[in-house]
Amino acid sequence: MKYIYSFLFLGILSSLISSQCNSELKNYSVGFKEIKASSFSFLDSALNEVRIVGYGEDTHGTAEFTLLAEELMAYLKQVHGFNILIIETGFGEGKYLNDYIQGRRDDLINILREHNSSWRYQTKEFCHLMNRLKEYNKSHSDKIYIYGCEMQYVISDVNRIREYLSLVDSDYEIYGFEKHLWQAMEESEKSNYYISYTKLKRHFSDSYETFVSKTSEREFILAYQHIAVLGQFVSAIIQSTEQRKHDFRDVYMGENIQWILNYHGEQLKALYWAHNAHVGDWVDNGIVDVAGHQLRKMYGNAYFNIATDFGTGEFLAFSQDFKMETYRYDSVFENTFTRCLQNLGSPNTFLNIRKARENQNLAEYLNSEFTTMSGAGAQARKSKTETKEIGKAFDALIYLNKSSKINWME
Repeated sequence: MKYIYSFLFLGILSSLISSQCNSELKNYSVGFKEIKASSFSFLDSALNEVRIVGYGEDTHGTAEFTLLAEELMAYLKQVHGFNILIIETGFGEGKYLNDYIQGRRDDLINILREHNSSWRYQTKEFCHLMNRLKEYNKSHSDKIYIYGCEMQYVISDVNRIREYLSLVDSDYEIYGFEKHLWQAMEESEKSNYYISYTKLKRHFSDSYETFVSKTSEREFILAYQHIAVLGQFVSAIIQSTEQRKHDFRDVYMGENIQWILNYHGEQLKALYWAHNAHVGDWVDNGIVDVAGHQLRKMYGNAYFNIATDFGTGEFLAFSQDFKMETYRYDSVFENTFTRCLQNLGSPNTFLNIRKARENQNLAEYLNSEFTTMSGAGAQARKSKTETKEIGKAFDALIYLNKSSKINWME
């Protein structure tokens, strides 16, 4: 009898493994050795009608994911004419970074320390990316722009509005907005933020002609978008549960990305770089109808989103008690989709899921759940694996065989 049970166990295990990997995937995958723009020819025909490429990183604390963003942006610029990089930082914070790559400022380290709310950009890898964009812009008239799409921290938006008010010789004072979305607030503080926002909005509306005459229509529109971000913040802080704040955050990320593309006109195209959770066409990050799903509804197949996964190596993340720690994976579990991707690669893998969906034999398989090795957002996951509908939520996936942790800037 024990032999029968052993046979049944092996049969079930074999079924689980095979359910994670389909042999036909090899027809839609390409192996590549180096993370370089010249390696990404597998995207040449995939992006012909695409206006937004969503690039999701599996962890915030992996150096290679920033390198991948840098080389992907270089490829998209060279081959497909992309001009905009949108990252997971505050809208106002992104404008300071844009000042740097446009050559209006030279103090990148100070910008990242004084105007940036995210630890994941205070790295040597991100500084290298910023300097490469700046060097490109020095010698090209067809500039690259960088934006943030977030509204969790809005004090940088307040500062940008103050700078505009100075340009138009206005002595209007803005009060509040020192706290961020996740801080505890008294109801009176929330009310004061709302009042401050509505008065500021009215001041701009009433002063439209004067302000435009002293700057330009385009500069006014940009300043007014910073006010709109304050309005997003005000509407999010009054939500009664943390989950609803997450909902509002992602909806506004999607709206801000749409605003950026509208501001630059129909011809410009963007790379949107955030965590996998915010890039997928799915409900994630709790039960949030995330930014990637908003973009799919807005742009349809003109939005092409790429997830990432990795095999072994190190990354940085906060522990469950919010201590920054190094995490390490020494092997990939056999019964995972990550193992399937590892076997397809040489050593890294690109999988064109959108193309694979055209194969009817793969339809049911791609609509099933896949188990991958867990990455991390700000915090590390509680389990070393996670199971999600990757095949339904993404158009492609890039697997990197090795991960190394980010290096803090000096």
